[in-house]
Amino acid sequence: MKRAAAVGLGLAFLFLTAAVQRGLGQGTSDGDRGDNAEKIKAVAEQVTAEPAAGSTGALADPTTALGAGKPPVAPPATADDAEAKRKAREEAIKRARETARTRRALDQPSGTFEFSATPLTQVLQMLAEAGGFAVVFDKALQEAGIDLSTHPVTMRLAGMRYEDAIYLLLPRECGYRVEAGYVLVTTLEKSWLPLKTVVYSVRDALAVVPNFVGPRFELGDITSQSQGGGGTNIFGNQPEEPEDATRATPERLVDMVKRHVQNANDRRIATWDDEGGPATVQYLEGKLIVNQTPQGHRAVARLVMAIQ
Repeated sequence: MKRAAAVGLGLAFLFLTAAVQRGLGQGTSDGDRGDNAEKIKAVAEQVTAEPAAGSTGALADPTTALGAGKPPVAPPATADDAEAKRKAREEAIKRARETARTRRALDQPSGTFEFSATPLTQVLQMLAEAGGFAVVFDKALQEAGIDLSTHPVTMRLAGMRYEDAIYLLLPRECGYRVEAGYVLVTTLEKSWLPLKTVVYSVRDALAVVPNFVGPRFELGDITSQSQGGGGTNIFGNQPEEPEDATRATPERLVDMVKRHVQNANDRRIATWDDEGGPATVQYLEGKLIVNQTPQGHRAVARLVMAIQ
């Protein structure tokens, strides 16, 4: 539309210029030619100032009109961009290695510890020092009104995995998260995040294997066949397989995961979405898509292996 309006205005300008020249005559003097030029200029300004019918009143910018609808072209990658990506990859690899090292330290058995009315913060710091990892107390604890220094510990620890000891010592409303080089002690809900997504194949659990009844061999049947008698169906009349009310279905598998992988059994497992929590499980084309904590995924993996 804008290009059509621009063409119309150009044609109108040419026609009006020619008409003015014919009206003013060709045999004019030099003074009249100057006056005629001024009149032609005035007419041209009037034409360009008045928009054509149906137009927007402004001439389209050819560069804008030609480029309309095309996606913007991304600028070429620079050396700085490549360097930033390289540093980001190196940092991610470093964090992954530090996190793995911390998990290995937590998996080691502890020594023997005797605590008598010792503040929990001090107990955790002693375990961290002995296990070769750091412990950090999240400020979210203070915001939630939780002061672990007011929790006295009186117990004896011997040979327990450091991670199990931390889980045992923390109160119900607290949790922990393994980070790169340290253990973050925080609120229970915050310790679940971020959740990890894992896809589990359950096609084998959904497959129906017919239960064929084995053949029955009767001595009389075999004898009659050997004497040239009529053929007998040695398989007999196979009874129809009754519909198994406990056969696995997608809905039952999802329900089974939610019933057996419970926060009530282990608070390191996030509560499911139908209980108001962040964890989810969905079925899609022979697979279970699960969003859970690392501890929750361990429980899901054991369950899927058991029902396959």
